[in-house]
Amino acid sequence: MKKIILSLLVVASSTIAKAQDAKSALSATEIVWFGLDFTKAKFVGGFDQVGGAGVATGSDMKSKWIPGWNSLIITEPQHFDFKKSFRKDNVLYDLKSMNELNGKIDVDACMTYNEGKIEKSEIDAMVKKYSTEVKKTGVGLSFIVENFNKGTQEATMFVTFFDIATKKVLICEKISGKAMGIGMRNYWAGAIKAILKQIDMTEYKNWKSKY
Repeated sequence: MKKIILSLLVVASSTIAKAQDAKSALSATEIVWFGLDFTKAKFVGGFDQVGGAGVATGSDMKSKWIPGWNSLIITEPQHFDFKKSFRKDNVLYDLKSMNELNGKIDVDACMTYNEGKIEKSEIDAMVKKYSTEVKKTGVGLSFIVENFNKGTQEATMFVTFFDIATKKVLICEKISGKAMGIGMRNYWAGAIKAILKQIDMTEYKNWKSKY
C-alpha cells in the first residue's frame, strides 16, 4: 500500500512539475528563436524550383532552401510575427547552432515519396544538440520540422519550447499548416505563416487552458 501511495505521489509531483514548466514558457515575456530544425525532416514529393532550375535535390535543400527559410523569418519579421502569436514583449534570434545542425543533414535521405515520422521521444535528444550564442538562460523556441509534403501541400512540425540553460523541453506540440504563395521559397514560407496564424488565433489559447 505504501509503495502504491509513493508511486502516486511521484506521478502527481511529475505532473505538477511539467505543468509549471509549461506555464513558465507561456508566461515568459521574452523568447529566443533558434530556428527551423530540419535535421530529421522529410521533403515528400517533387519540389520544383523557380527559374527553370528543375526539381530540387537534397543538396539544394541543404545549401539553399533551408538557410533561405530560416533567414526569411529574421529579415521579414512583419510577416512572421512571433511577438503577436506567442504574446511576447521581445523576441531574440539565435540561429548559428541551427544553421550548423541543418548543414549536416543527409542529402540522400531527406528527399522521399513517403512521409517521415518524428516521435516525441526523439525531441529531447534533438534539443540537447542546440548551443546558444545570444543568451545562456531563458526560454528558447524552435520549430522541429517533420514533413514538407508536396502532395498534401502541407508542412507539419513540432512547436518546441525549452529551457535554454538545461535544454529541458517545456512544451512540444505538433501542428500543421497549408503552404501558399508564389515560388518555392514563398510557398513553404506560407505554411510557416499559416502555423503562426493558427497559434495566434486558437492554439495559444488552447495551450494556456491545457497547461
